[in-house]
Amino acid sequence: TTTADLTKIVNEAVAFAKTNGEEKAIAAFNDPEGQFVRGDVYVFAEAYDGTALAEPFEPEIVGTNIRNLTDRYGVELVKNLEETAGYGIGYVSYEYPNHKNNGTVEHKVSVVADVDGTYYVGAGIYESSGLVYPSTALGAPTRTYSVADLTGFVQRAVAYAQANGEEKAMAAFSNRSGEFVDGEMTIMMLDYNGTVLASSLSPELPSNHINLINYHDPDGVATIREMRDLARDGGGFIYTVTRVSAGGKTIDIPKIDYAEPVDGRYWLFSGIIVPGYEQLRTGNLTGIMVRNHTRAEAYDLVGEAAGYAAENGREKALEEINNPAGRFTQGDLFVWAETSDGTILADPYWKESIGKNYLNYTDPYGAKTTAGSLNVVKRGQGFTGAMFPDTATGSSTPIPKLLFLKRIDEDWWIGTGIYGISVR
Repeated sequence: TTTADLTKIVNEAVAFAKTNGEEKAIAAFNDPEGQFVRGDVYVFAEAYDGTALAEPFEPEIVGTNIRNLTDRYGVELVKNLEETAGYGIGYVSYEYPNHKNNGTVEHKVSVVADVDGTYYVGAGIYESSGLVYPSTALGAPTRTYSVADLTGFVQRAVAYAQANGEEKAMAAFSNRSGEFVDGEMTIMMLDYNGTVLASSLSPELPSNHINLINYHDPDGVATIREMRDLARDGGGFIYTVTRVSAGGKTIDIPKIDYAEPVDGRYWLFSGIIVPGYEQLRTGNLTGIMVRNHTRAEAYDLVGEAAGYAAENGREKALEEINNPAGRFTQGDLFVWAETSDGTILADPYWKESIGKNYLNYTDPYGAKTTAGSLNVVKRGQGFTGAMFPDTATGSSTPIPKLLFLKRIDEDWWIGTGIYGISVR
């Protein structure tokens, strides 16, 4: 099952509901033996006030309000489902128990669609069942790409759109053999809600008006939301990953994306593999640092530090964070603290940074690491990608780092990061 299959099933459910009315539709969706349960896939329905209307394998929650439900990583999944359905139709990523796998919590992506403005329907697929991250794909490489190639490619597309108008731009960016396909680099065009307007690499996205604002990559990074925010501010870079299978392994290859606005209605982006990591396409791990920590470890460590700060106060928390032998330092997995305007408050290893402001810090590839992190912190918490030296070892070479950040209050926040790439 693919996300395109999910889109078809959800559209069928919407059509059924509109033809037969809500009462009959909800009864059909709640039937675990009915026409809207197909193998591992089933249709669910929720009201926009958060009331569960149809859950064929969780009948105990039907009629209850689940609007404040969060997943393992604090993602407000029901609120995200509501937001995306409100835009028409789209993908939403989260973690959820798989009833077909003894209730094991797995990565899941659901397609949700509005029915009549009072409720929406959806259907999802789990990682164990098929493709969960379709929009992280890249075109086939024809050469080695630089960040300058990437920015120039996007800027040329922006200039074309501004000179020729939206309709002509959509056609050009959807053309698989056109001037805006350069091997690995292709253009995606989206509005500021996060709905895809054009894509030559994934034509099913614009053809179905898919919204991706609550879709995340395999690392939990809300890539479209982050790039949308950058485009609103004039443009910039983020890091994400693209998942490949090579050499008998599943590898999340670090990818750098660049976004720019066209006008007040829509924006563009493209991406390449971070220079120096192209070898991962073939599964070659020579010289590559592989992660020795998980997302769950990072999330839990920051949560523990945030709890300590709430119980003991800021001063005592900063003292503990600064301690290389403290409870919040586990080798190269450690927390640091920072103000809401980018000044380092505490760090167990990078002592020379304490008291300095890094709001304008730009990495060697052009990404504004601190500014991007602050955009995530403004939302409360979340994962984001970076290229940053391993300060635990004293290295000065930027390597992929997955950050998890959590706001403590309006004045400061705590973060941690996992170095290396994910290989399974």
